Amino acid sequence: MLAAADTHSDAYQAGQVLAPFILAAIALVILWTATRKWRRPQPVENPMAEDIDAAAKLARERTRRVVIGTVVIVVAAMAVAVPRIRQSGQYGSAASKGPTNLTITPPATLGSYRLMTGTQADRLSAQIAAKQTEFHTVSFYTTASEPTRPVVEVLSATSTTDPKLAQELAQHSADYENTSFMAGAHMSDAKIFNPGSAGGRMRCGSNSAQLLCAWTDSSTIGGLVSNATSGLDVQQIASLTQQFRVAAEH
Repeated sequence: MLAAADTHSDAYQAGQVLAPFILAAIALVILWTATRKWRRPQPVENPMAEDIDAAAKLARERTRRVVIGTVVIVVAAMAVAVPRIRQSGQYGSAASKGPTNLTITPPATLGSYRLMTGTQADRLSAQIAAKQTEFHTVSFYTTASEPTRPVVEVLSATSTTDPKLAQELAQHSADYENTSFMAGAHMSDAKIFNPGSAGGRMRCGSNSAQLLCAWTDSSTIGGLVSNATSGLDVQQIASLTQQFRVAAEH
């Protein structure tokens, strides 16, 4: 995972909300200290009782104005800041955004491709699993004309069977996990794509060797990969990823 702050986490959001209050409290202390002399009853020559009362009343009125003004400023600032913090819907842990007991069952078909089965599929899955230990399901899709040559590869994992993933999704946002996924795959040009009806967060990108769309939601992570020579483009990979998730996640 990236050693960076999760700017969409609950903790970060809490900090964003608390920061204006802290700054307002500091400003209030400074303002209170700076206006101390102004708020004090002013000395009156040859004071009469009514003059003393008037000076005290003026001091109380000035104090009241300082307090009310500060409160109004803080409330106004929060009325603007909080909706902006909340508006993207991406704040909070990934696990808090939906069900946490999803499973993944690769569909028999994916667009015009067919799920590869048999001993060769098992052998390829074992090879990938040995290198990508964080993924528990590896599926390959081929064309009808070349049933032994994978065109699309899908790697996925669920928090239902992976306690470590469950912990990460409960701690970090989908955006953070998705960004980390793409960074680990060295996809420097990754862009956010519509995740489709399955929701969560999805980014797609490419490098000199492959194209990749990765998703993260409340209970699953995964990526759909194709070689750069497959003839597919990023938009097509994104569409296939959406289709896979709708058919596979239950």
